[in-house]
Amino acid sequence: MRKLYIFFIAFWVSFMTIYSIYYYKVKNKLDQSVVAMAKDLPHTVFGFEAVNDSDKNMIFTEGLTQVIPSSSKGYDSLVSPVPDADFVSFNGTYTKQHLEKFYEGLVTKFQNHPPLEFKNLKDSAKLLLSYFFENVRLPDGFRVSASPVDFHGKKVRALQYHHQYTSDTGYVSFYKNDQDQEYVLKVKINDGKEELIMSSCQGCGSWQIAKAKSDSLIKSTPRYYITNKESVLVPELDFNIAKDLDKNAIPTNPDYSGYSLTEERIKFKISPPKEGGPIEANKAYNTPGNFVMKGNVLVYIREVGKKTPYCLIYIKHPEILKPAAK
Repeated sequence: MRKLYIFFIAFWVSFMTIYSIYYYKVKNKLDQSVVAMAKDLPHTVFGFEAVNDSDKNMIFTEGLTQVIPSSSKGYDSLVSPVPDADFVSFNGTYTKQHLEKFYEGLVTKFQNHPPLEFKNLKDSAKLLLSYFFENVRLPDGFRVSASPVDFHGKKVRALQYHHQYTSDTGYVSFYKNDQDQEYVLKVKINDGKEELIMSSCQGCGSWQIAKAKSDSLIKSTPRYYITNKESVLVPELDFNIAKDLDKNAIPTNPDYSGYSLTEERIKFKISPPKEGGPIEANKAYNTPGNFVMKGNVLVYIREVGKKTPYCLIYIKHPEILKPAAK
């Protein structure tokens, strides 16, 4: 009996050691980006900012409004529907057959996506889900910067663009207004079918002002060709945020009434080219950033030929940015 007890203790210690290593390895992987519920991010809102949200980050796609079109009234002219390749939704009753169909679409578009858990739900309960995923792969000329950006008092990781090849200029355009410290970086993505715009404005309070100034700078100012002694630093974006429906908001959102579970999730990442790419071989690799985007930063993606974007991110606080290594 004593030997059995010793064996059990030894087995338990070994198991907990292995589990601890696994747990902290997984936790460390999650901590590499912001993985959170929206309610745990006090300075970030999903959807257009309200009057009392004027000093918060804003993350907006059509999301739930795309699943229930009637709830998007008033916003149709501001944001385009999310392309089907980046979007999975579910609006129906909770049955095995319906969930299997949803999972089929989810894993087809987003391979290796972890399973979702729905607790305390009965058959025929109504579900409303909206998932938007975007992993922007930037062209050559970008890398993770060795130098961080000081964003509103916090050191955050940065991406750095340093012109290296003539071909880069076909994918990347830079515009600047030094007097007002306004900068815009426009990058062609997804084989040139879409464009990512990142702009920085020191005096822009709202996203509407920031976007208007960004669009104006792109249209009215000739692009600035960055020399081989210059570079641009932008805060790195990589987050996974889920928002549960606020049950208290149902009276003001009648379209959501009657649903047992409503969730909107946005997973967004901007990645430099694969490690070991051509930029690693250039001696100008450590060129400091001459143009640093550290005012309020607006990020939006739109399909070429469309005036309105399908994704808007306006950053005023660093809580959705990756902190720089200490």
